[in-house]
Amino acid sequence: MNTGTQESAPRQKKNKSPSFVKLVNWKWAATAFLSSLMISIVMSLLSSEVMNYTNLLISILILVSFVMLGVIFDIIGLAVATTDIKPFNSMSARKVRGGKQGVALIKNAEKVSSFCNDIIGDICGIVSGSVATAISLKIVQSSKSTNQVMVNLLICGLVSAFTVGLKAVGKTVGMNYGKPVVTAVAKLLSMFEKKTKVTKKAKK
Repeated sequence: MNTGTQESAPRQKKNKSPSFVKLVNWKWAATAFLSSLMISIVMSLLSSEVMNYTNLLISILILVSFVMLGVIFDIIGLAVATTDIKPFNSMSARKVRGGKQGVALIKNAEKVSSFCNDIIGDICGIVSGSVATAISLKIVQSSKSTNQVMVNLLICGLVSAFTVGLKAVGKTVGMNYGKPVVTAVAKLLSMFEKKTKVTKKAKK
């Protein structure tokens, strides 16, 4: 009896979790690869060409700008990934400037954080390292008695330490002030879109 009851009972279907291959957005991965390749080449070429024709002070300012750019994009990427979408849905419904763009940023948080943290952030880190090396060479050339290896180690070490320290502060900003950061970026994007539309209408 029990055997017949067990056989007639419907078997419970096991819910299969999606495979890793299906979970990965391969199209975005390819786009991220190609865009990072192009951006890194352009930024490296520009920085190396500019470094050849600038003095030490300008070179240091270029280095600081790359470090700060990486930190700023790191803050944006983290803010988009951790901010609630509800306030921006409300802003979009009330047609507040930046509301629609804020919703789009948070809905595409995976792509936005990948672009900001991985593509721009990592590229800035790599380029700032090469700029730091160029600065150490300038210092050695201006002072022939200076040890090139020690200067290079000191400058690269300082750049790495400042980058890590500033990004640690940036993570606090991104996590605790995510809404103001996303709002500022969304409003900037809305202004850019508005100018683009005006330019297209003027051309027509």
